[in-house]
Amino acid sequence: MRLWRYLLKRVIFLIPQLLGVFLVTFIAMRMIPGDPARIMAGPMVSEEGVQKIRERMGWSDPIPVQFITYLKNIFRGDLGRSWFTGNPVVEDIRVRLPATLELILLALLVAYFGMLPIAFRAAAGGEKKIINRVAQKTLVGYGMAAGAFPDFWLGLVMIFVFYAVLKVVPAPIGQLDIIVTAPRHITGMYLVDSLLTGDWIAFKSHLGHLILPVFVLAFVYGGAILKVAVVSAMEIKKSGFIGFAKVCALPPKMVKTYITKATYPSVATMTAVVFGYLIGGAVLVEQVFSWGGFGMYAVDAVIKSDYSAIQGVVLVAAVLNLVVYVFVDLIYFWVDPRVETIG
Repeated sequence: MRLWRYLLKRVIFLIPQLLGVFLVTFIAMRMIPGDPARIMAGPMVSEEGVQKIRERMGWSDPIPVQFITYLKNIFRGDLGRSWFTGNPVVEDIRVRLPATLELILLALLVAYFGMLPIAFRAAAGGEKKIINRVAQKTLVGYGMAAGAFPDFWLGLVMIFVFYAVLKVVPAPIGQLDIIVTAPRHITGMYLVDSLLTGDWIAFKSHLGHLILPVFVLAFVYGGAILKVAVVSAMEIKKSGFIGFAKVCALPPKMVKTYITKATYPSVATMTAVVFGYLIGGAVLVEQVFSWGGFGMYAVDAVIKSDYSAIQGVVLVAAVLNLVVYVFVDLIYFWVDPRVETIG
């Protein structure tokens, strides 16, 4: 009951945030230079034809009326139609977004299960052990250096080494080999869909294409999460409650568990920041590996002045960020019982 009460508070607080996102998105799209009706019509259409497009799209109505219509369309699940692809923006995003989410989630899982256990072990270990001190400095150094590697540059290096030279990964031409058909659409994530449908050919092909982009994202952006985890764990290790636990002669394994659990809020917050950035910021990696995800769709929309698509991309990215931060709040609630009182 405490959990549901806390979640209800956060959902209620989410409503004005969503309305603010809708308003900012609406205003920002109207401030972009250019006439979307003229772009949709093309240079050969007369002014009367352009005016008909404005009237059909509702762009000639007063701004308050446009905003109300915009809200009604959102609640109906209508984000407009892309003039470039000719498809509803919702349909384009439904196809593109799972590919990007798959990359981001797998990269974060690699960072969590591959890097964080090492970070926690090194940070929670004894300060007098030379090995632990070296490991701590190495992890902090990696966390600081990882952000200095441009993700697209590292991706190109990985392609050159592992595809062009060693030939141990498939060509970076998308999510599947050319001769392999996509699995039946269930979630839009090929790895999950191929598992659910038992399409092992698509699973093997897609897994091979995932290796390099997931590694690049985990290496570059997992560094920030790793650095926060190490620094936070080292600070918590010096805190009063850990000192009290040691005085009480609790087993070292239990003390390390307390340290690890106390770092979860910091790690969760940084993960949310990284996730929010990668929703649109993974575009360069997607471009290098011809992934065809959400980021590439956003860039194409900007280049082609596809206003409905831009508006849909911004809106979906903002809503995803809000949802992620709700999950972070739940992690805070789980770790720290005082959160409900503070909230």
